Amino acid sequence: MGDSLVLEHRAFPLRPAPDPTASFKGTYREQAWLRCGEMAKPDGIAFNPWRHAEHYPNWSLPGLEAAKCAALQGTEAFDRLHLRLYRAFFTESRNIADLSEVVKIAGEANLDAERFLADYRGGAGRDAVVKDYTEAAEEGVRSIPTVIFPETGRALVGLVDLAQYRAAIEEVPR
Repeated sequence: MGDSLVLEHRAFPLRPAPDPTASFKGTYREQAWLRCGEMAKPDGIAFNPWRHAEHYPNWSLPGLEAAKCAALQGTEAFDRLHLRLYRAFFTESRNIADLSEVVKIAGEANLDAERFLADYRGGAGRDAVVKDYTEAAEEGVRSIPTVIFPETGRALVGLVDLAQYRAAIEEVPR
């Protein structure tokens, strides 16, 4: 598809408020994680099961806000932090609901730390997440991932295989 395919990341907080009961072991989260790991293995992507009995991230807002703040530093900054947050959570079992951990990860992604913290503390990330969430809810989005193809109205929901993505892309008028 080359330059004609544009992927726009939008935030959709599954846990917009802290949930003290959030856990990993023996839950649907563990099963989904294992399934993702099996699907990603051929591509060399590691989904390591959460290795801590405690400290499972109890909400998704801090990481989502951080990504939005990184985007204010440009697409490359967003891409670096987005990938780094995923690796930290899914591979390294780091708590991306903890702001101090998110700040460390932002540093690892070589963001402008001063600007990042100012944007985060100023609410720029939260405002952007709320906007994305509101728009998604109006479109009927209820889960992640949901990939919408505006040109056709088709939506792919959940963990779908690559063939379905290719088919959806081919349906888009050129």
